[in-house]
Amino acid sequence: MRARIASLPAAVLLVLGALVVGALAWVPTASAQDAPRVHARPAQSGGRAQPCPSVDGPKCHVRLRTGIRMAYAEVGPRRGKPLILLHGLTDSSRSWSLSMRALHRLRPNLHIYALDLRGQGASSQPKKQACRSHPERCYEMKDLAADVVAFMDTQRIRSASIAGHSMGSFVAQEIGLRYPRRADRLVLVASSTTGVNNPTLRDFVLPQVEGPWRNSLVAQGHSWPQDAYARTPLDADPNAVEWMKQSWDADPVAPQPLVNAIAAETALVPLGTWLGETRALLGTDNTRRLRHLKIPTLVLWGAQDSIFYGTDQHRLVKALTRAARGKGSFAWKQYGARALPASGFQESDIGHNVQWEAPAKVARDIASYLRTGRPTKDLYRTDHPDDIHHIVTEPGAARIISRR
Repeated sequence: MRARIASLPAAVLLVLGALVVGALAWVPTASAQDAPRVHARPAQSGGRAQPCPSVDGPKCHVRLRTGIRMAYAEVGPRRGKPLILLHGLTDSSRSWSLSMRALHRLRPNLHIYALDLRGQGASSQPKKQACRSHPERCYEMKDLAADVVAFMDTQRIRSASIAGHSMGSFVAQEIGLRYPRRADRLVLVASSTTGVNNPTLRDFVLPQVEGPWRNSLVAQGHSWPQDAYARTPLDADPNAVEWMKQSWDADPVAPQPLVNAIAAETALVPLGTWLGETRALLGTDNTRRLRHLKIPTLVLWGAQDSIFYGTDQHRLVKALTRAARGKGSFAWKQYGARALPASGFQESDIGHNVQWEAPAKVARDIASYLRTGRPTKDLYRTDHPDDIHHIVTEPGAARIISRR
């Protein structure tokens, strides 16, 4: 997603540049009798196809002990090493669809799950009455992380590698911090240490939800936020899909068919989810907690990220460096070579939606990291401002920071 907000201080890139160096037993959360009932068709064993391998087909569903009916897609052998993919704010498993396909080609031995987090895609919203009045109490990162761990229990997964994009990266952080025995490795794409006072959330998303969309629904006779909890942007604005494509899911580098499909789904995400997750993220700060992270972590960041800036990366690298003095380790890699323009908008290089824009390259780096503990050393960038859909590779030129 790309919001039309803010700019990146040029000094930040100099700070990051100075830091660059060369690339470098299951504890279930519920007893057996408390285990949730699985409603999905059982995954097939061996190398045979899974029953829900694509986000374009029917998804599998499972009822979690957290009360959520979670939808997901999966590929790979049942006994393969598990990798779980988590999407960003108001997205769905489609956000990872291209990278998931590329990863499956590169590492057919992986068992890859792409989840729809609560209230998004085909997954249900939390149904507690209190959620309607205060949605943020039901969409905290600990709630989303509990869903993922509950999902792992239904699939009998002791531990997995967890990859999260944007908000999903905060969920991945929460799993690594709160349930460290359930995560082997973390991959944080377009991440930060905190959402507190984030300009995109504070000055763009929240005013849209609590402004035009709220006013429209109230004018229709709906109470706020109770009646709006299960209503969607399309209920508030019949042109919501176009708004998504132009202002929220807008991306000059990603394939337009992918952007169009994501925009159509995003316009159907309940406003309770929009409101709950945005407020929850604005209250999330892991800056100090991440210093104690023990899980090996890969961070991928686009140079024209207009949501989490270079200053966010500096804080993230600092926190992970502190963690690496204990038992942790990390690698941070930049995609793209052109800094965010003064306009504050992504224009000519890789930005916030790294796995939309360079899905095969992200798959290569994740596959490399899972295998060796390091991403590839190649730099990926757009070729020319007039041909921004063309991603080129500069062998060995990536900007990488690592500590092992």
